Amino acid sequence: MASPLSAWSTHYDMIKPNLLLQSLTKHEGEVTKKESSFETSGIQQSKAWELALSPTKTLPMNFMMMWMSGSGVQIFSMMVVAMMITNPLKGILKTTQVFAPYYSPNHTLLPQMLAFIACHLLCVAMGIYKCWSMGLLPTESSDWLAWYVAPQPTELSASIV
Repeated sequence: MASPLSAWSTHYDMIKPNLLLQSLTKHEGEVTKKESSFETSGIQQSKAWELALSPTKTLPMNFMMMWMSGSGVQIFSMMVVAMMITNPLKGILKTTQVFAPYYSPNHTLLPQMLAFIACHLLCVAMGIYKCWSMGLLPTESSDWLAWYVAPQPTELSASIV
């Protein structure tokens, strides 16, 4: 009588060694290669989105620096404004270099690059707003016309506490 495990036993002397290795590696390699290319593409896109939204992480720090520098024209406030305008512009100019590690023919990085540029433009807009609040932008007609005098306020108020 045969052993109950005989149905599960394999005689390796009957199998050709090359046939076993080819059958195992051929199919598994193809499947993992396809799956890994899709996984890599997804990982690259998610990392590219993280990179695209990274300039927004500097917004709270820039708000704090704007508030701490005040609205007067001093050297510290001018350095803050220069930093808030030049650093994002440098980032915009290096967009293709920044996203180069995530390039793949399987997907496009255009939405991530546009989001990256938009976030940097938001930082530039904050710097321009700071210039406006300091009075450095020519927004009045008296700033453009030499003969035009800015109107003086007709009322004056004062208080004593």
